[in-house]
Amino acid sequence: MTLPLVTPALLAGFLVAFLQSMTLFGTPAILALPAGIDTMTTKIWSLFQFPPRLGLAAAVSLPLLAITVVLLKAQSTIMGRRGYAVIGGKSSGTRLLRLGAWKLPALVLFAFVLGCSIVLPYGVLLRTAFVKNWSGPMGFENLTLENWRFVFFEFSQTRLALQNTFELGLAAATVGTALVAVVAYLSVRRAVWGHRLLAFLATAPVAIPGIVLAVGLFLSYTHPPLVLYGTLAIIFLAYVTKELPVGYQQLGAALKAVHPELEDASRIFGATRMRALVDITAPLIREGMVTTWILIFIGSIRELSATILLFTARTKTVSVTMFDLRESNDWGPIAVLSITMLVTTFALLSLIDRFTRRRIA
Repeated sequence: MTLPLVTPALLAGFLVAFLQSMTLFGTPAILALPAGIDTMTTKIWSLFQFPPRLGLAAAVSLPLLAITVVLLKAQSTIMGRRGYAVIGGKSSGTRLLRLGAWKLPALVLFAFVLGCSIVLPYGVLLRTAFVKNWSGPMGFENLTLENWRFVFFEFSQTRLALQNTFELGLAAATVGTALVAVVAYLSVRRAVWGHRLLAFLATAPVAIPGIVLAVGLFLSYTHPPLVLYGTLAIIFLAYVTKELPVGYQQLGAALKAVHPELEDASRIFGATRMRALVDITAPLIREGMVTTWILIFIGSIRELSATILLFTARTKTVSVTMFDLRESNDWGPIAVLSITMLVTTFALLSLIDRFTRRRIA
């Protein structure tokens, strides 16, 4: 009963996670390149260094697009013509599941995963922000606030980078969510001719490495009639394009869970398609839209692969600033910027979550 109903969400999550892992640039650039390990994205990035070999870089990126086509076809084949919607808009209450003898192993597994993925990395990050030498022993003689003073009072790029990052994140999340909502509705409800092509185009950008997308935008918008290079607009276009598949998969799964018969019922009673969309569908997918906004926002403020080729001195973001600091091994200031981003992001998401819960209640 449950697994068939959540199949669209499971397939969407797998598709997005797998392809985003393949097209990630920031993490392998920091962790893998110093060890001499190349990934697809770092190899493409190296091909754009002087002297640039654009044709070879484009050829290297083609397998990623081919993998996307194969996965999308597999998703369509698995789901077939079966329906995955429930008729009814009210979700049932939660039910506690007694683990019994499995309670302790589940707790140990949870603690292990939580410790390795969150506690240890963020603990080291917090420690690095307050010490003189991050590789030295933890003691009072090693404690300092110098990293914080440098970032917020001496480092001239901090304020502009934070401002650019959050302006781009808010704009990309808001515009991207609105765009995705329209595209997802037209394709899922099959409201227009070519809805399958529309769905494919909305998902295809996930296979294009951000650095390759940046090269295309650079070549397109550095010459008349439309010159955007040197402005935040070109980075905004990169963010919206890159995060479009994430939002589409999320909202598409939410729309598939709302049966079209609910809209048809309102049409029978005289409502227009737009009125049915606003009064029936929109409230039922509200949580999906909020989740989509959050996913696009988080993806935008941490984006590096596209920004690394599109930024200028006036359009630097926090991720680019941190990447520049890594070149000089300034791990203390990097840790301070990372913690600042985490705290600011969590505070914003907490406010959104509280507002959403209040509206739903």
